[in-house]
Amino acid sequence: MEAYRRHRIIPLHTLFFFLSVLGVACQVSAQEEESDGFGTFGGSLLITSDYMFRSISNSNLRPAVQGDFNWSHEGGLYAGLWASNTDFGGVGNSMEIDPYVGFSRDIGESDFNFDIGYWSYNYPGSKSNLDYGEVYTYLNYSKGKFSASPSVWWTHNYFGKDFLDGVSALAYEVTFGYEICPGLTPSLRVGEQTFGSGYDNLEFTYWDIGVDYTIDDWSLGLRWYDTDGIDPFLANPNLADGEVVFGVTRSF
Repeated sequence: MEAYRRHRIIPLHTLFFFLSVLGVACQVSAQEEESDGFGTFGGSLLITSDYMFRSISNSNLRPAVQGDFNWSHEGGLYAGLWASNTDFGGVGNSMEIDPYVGFSRDIGESDFNFDIGYWSYNYPGSKSNLDYGEVYTYLNYSKGKFSASPSVWWTHNYFGKDFLDGVSALAYEVTFGYEICPGLTPSLRVGEQTFGSGYDNLEFTYWDIGVDYTIDDWSLGLRWYDTDGIDPFLANPNLADGEVVFGVTRSF
């Protein structure tokens, strides 16, 4: 299995797509000062050894290239488009494209910040209808080198009409981080994915722990992902086995 995974490559059309997004992001960043009154644009490009979503591999244990292009306003409103190659969106699908919109503000003069928004998951090449959206809410706390971010994600139709049609789902998690020295931040996330009545057997707990090192616009991440076991949930339970994932991010 390990030899098989080492020789997998990212499809060229996927790579070209992200390079195109990257080029647009660079051009917009160069004009950022001129459009400051309207808001600011930014983005990032991540190359990772696996695409993990709540500690489940969404790229079939293979590498992924992920891009994010976003706009934000000093008033708190933001919107963006996130994309990745994937092998989890049904037969014929190789890409996930997710638009999102939200609002974030500090809470007075405190150390708290709130963030509420909507994230839409879309699999344009899939022969199945697995598109769905989640409403999310974060309460972020930051004091000195310590940070904590509990969040809740809710959907009325988990993974679209062709998976669990009409079944609601609620995921809640919390992330803790501590900057032990400039740019070096270990963090821990623990969460639980729950489902509506009658689907309790699908619920699972997930977690990841690791460290990120940031210097200028670059970030290196090394994390361990795992769950408490979700055999009834996936055709291939190995996608939720414990795994070490490495990623390199360039922000713009």
